[in-house]
Amino acid sequence: LVAGILAAIISLLLPNIYTATTRVLPPQQGASAASALLNQLGGSLLLGIAGGSGTGLRNPNDLYMGMLKSRTVADNLIERFELRKVYDKDTVTDARKTLVGYTKIASGRDGIITIELDDKDPGRAAAIANGYVEELYKLTSSLAITEASQRRLFYENQLKQAREQLARA
Repeated sequence: LVAGILAAIISLLLPNIYTATTRVLPPQQGASAASALLNQLGGSLLLGIAGGSGTGLRNPNDLYMGMLKSRTVADNLIERFELRKVYDKDTVTDARKTLVGYTKIASGRDGIITIELDDKDPGRAAAIANGYVEELYKLTSSLAITEASQRRLFYENQLKQAREQLARA
């Protein structure tokens, strides 16, 4: 009886924690320019984005999950939602650790990535969970732009070499 009363008192004193859930269906392999770019870049960038593990990527969801868990996405969210103030942390590193502790990113067998975020404020929880999706979109878009820039530079270099060879001929 005492344990039940104590548990009831503690549960009433604890703040409410709200969980926001966002689901993402990543594009299938080869369906996006970013996927094609990441397939072409090889292991070093993929390992860097996926957290440096040498296990390799089993499917495209692993790549997107690695991107969602990346430092870039976390730092952008911390800056965007001013999470250093919210979490009362002095450094970005401490705020990042707190954000990672409140976030769960998992991939289901159906190929859908689920992002769950816990927060005391339901509006902020939903905004940050949706922010993960927006940051993923920005990151994949920037990788696609980088791919286009690299292709342009490659073709410009090839054109320059061809013109030089033609001039010599």
